[in-house]
Amino acid sequence: MSSKTNGFAQGTVLKVAYSMLGVTSCVVLARAGFELSRQKRLTASDALVYFSYACFATMCALYIALSPYMQRLYDVGNGVIPPYPELAQDNVKMTKMVFAAPCMFWMTLWAVKFSLLLLYRRLLVGLQRRYTVIWWGIVGICVVSHAGNYVFYFRSCGTIPGFWTGGCTGDSAKNAQLVSLYYSFSVDTATNLLIMALPMKLTWNLQMARSKKNAILTLFGTGFVCIFFACLRVAQVAINAAKPEAAGQPLDPTWLAIWGMVECSIAVIIGCCPAFAVLANSSSRTKPTYDSQGYQKYTGSGGPDKERGSKIMLRTIGSTTTRSTKDRNHHLGLETMDAHWAEAHSSQEQLRATHEGIIVSTTVVQK
Repeated sequence: MSSKTNGFAQGTVLKVAYSMLGVTSCVVLARAGFELSRQKRLTASDALVYFSYACFATMCALYIALSPYMQRLYDVGNGVIPPYPELAQDNVKMTKMVFAAPCMFWMTLWAVKFSLLLLYRRLLVGLQRRYTVIWWGIVGICVVSHAGNYVFYFRSCGTIPGFWTGGCTGDSAKNAQLVSLYYSFSVDTATNLLIMALPMKLTWNLQMARSKKNAILTLFGTGFVCIFFACLRVAQVAINAAKPEAAGQPLDPTWLAIWGMVECSIAVIIGCCPAFAVLANSSSRTKPTYDSQGYQKYTGSGGPDKERGSKIMLRTIGSTTTRSTKDRNHHLGLETMDAHWAEAHSSQEQLRATHEGIIVSTTVVQK
């Protein structure tokens, strides 16, 4: 693309768009097929994941569609080709698509955030009220920060029509665009850290197999991957904007497109990962475990341990689920919370909880 803007060639944008869309589509289709095979009812968390994928696919389609226009306009600006009669029309078409793409970018990221928030909302049942208050606080921060993305973005070129009528040129407009960029990066990173912190803290204190605990911590820790690519995105755009030849010019959309598609692809894949937790949980249950005496332990509901042992199972992080809780979950779309997600947080030291409380049964063998 343009040497002035230090952008990518059209082929690079298309390669990234097609590759990220292809990989993400495979993961989403695998999740959908897996859930259909289990005849699992669609929950609010599931719907948000699929909505995030739809927004991501729309964003990729926009960048694919605008790439030819962008290439021709940059070629005219660099003197590679002479101006042509449709130049003004192509510029309007391109800038309208460029304007819509970041909106889909934020929709994708925040839909995944809300999906994960709904996913572990059920894990707070029975815990101290402060955890629920913290959860609602995180939800509020996500809602406000998401709205702030559009407030700063729509004002970055003066008015919305200013995006395709020349309002994005000039130092003041460029500074406003940088403010919008830095704000979205800051709130994206902050909300990612908040969403990761609460479930990681809860999981850290659970009594369960170390391998399963590490898997859950890794799942929520993958948010650092999104943070890493967000840093690359902002750093590269800021470096290009600081170059003398970019003075007074709008931010180069090519770098925003490349790293934006990569970050959104990773976010959607992360949102799909919890649906596959049942596979790891099922495989762990099929492997027999043995005590220090060499006797096989039975972790299921049937059959006692051989000669000795105790059986306890922790069904949820909290205590019991009341009818009012079920009604609340129904309105939140959580009444069909994935069994494998709850089981992933169940103790593999065999703690069994009933609805009336926790019952611990111990068998003592006298020799």
